[in-house]
Amino acid sequence: MKTRTITALLFSTLLLSTACKDDNDNNTPPQNNSPETEGIGYVETNDTPSSIYNAIITILNNNNEIGIVAEVDHALNAENNGLALDFTRTIYFGNPNLGTPVMQSNIQAGLDLPQRITVYTDEDGDTVVTYNSIDYIINRHAIGNVETTDMIKNALANIVNTATEKDVTINVSNAEQDQGIISLASDNDFNSTYSSIIDKLNSIDNITIMAELDHQANAQSVDFNLMPAKLIIFGNPILGTPLMVESKTAALDLPQKMLVYENNNGEVFIIYNDPFYMADRHDIDNNNETLTTISNALQNIANAGASPVD
Repeated sequence: MKTRTITALLFSTLLLSTACKDDNDNNTPPQNNSPETEGIGYVETNDTPSSIYNAIITILNNNNEIGIVAEVDHALNAENNGLALDFTRTIYFGNPNLGTPVMQSNIQAGLDLPQRITVYTDEDGDTVVTYNSIDYIINRHAIGNVETTDMIKNALANIVNTATEKDVTINVSNAEQDQGIISLASDNDFNSTYSSIIDKLNSIDNITIMAELDHQANAQSVDFNLMPAKLIIFGNPILGTPLMVESKTAALDLPQKMLVYENNNGEVFIIYNDPFYMADRHDIDNNNETLTTISNALQNIANAGASPVD
């Protein structure tokens, strides 16, 4: 009896295994479109992207310590340039009480601050809400033991959780210190460097300055000290849209950002994201010509700020 039971069990298992194998052969499983970008937090939902985006705006506006810096409608920018992109919008916002201590630890963190949340429609028609995790910023800028990093982590998760009523998934950050950051020392003082970059941007067709952020002034507004640091957010949808078509999470690093800062020795630097690093992070493989164009443009813009003023 015991032998018969074991034999029956083995036979049943063999049948089940064969049936599962046949199912897999005849039915290809659906592709998993969950974002795999390292160092992000995200939520997937069936709610419409506009309703989620508006909910996030409401949450941010209801917090007196948070200021909305800029809103970027990537899909509209694409449409205005004869291109197509599904719903993709990014909101930039910050709380100087939380962000300033991070920049006091490393002023270069101002390149990845203020915070941003992107809402987009994925290939399946689902809504995805995503942001750069605080661990990504900590690793990339070698942030030390800063008390507010946990507060930022919880605040971002709470905003997205409240808007979507879903728990956030965090992808592990593999970023290393200074990874993907191009730095250029300037021969000019801080104000001249910054002004020269602004002038250069304004002289280039198809580039729009979407926001200018004075990190030092924002720090002073909440009684913190910070060395001079200003962030410029700017972009060219003709170049940026193809990257987001290939990978929607690229909207977290688009439009471009350039930080001008002065260190404690009075030296002035310009830093920005290497487009090829951004492409690698967001798994962009088919736009090398566009990436080269962006890389050259960013280098020329930075050079305009760093070169000696006549």
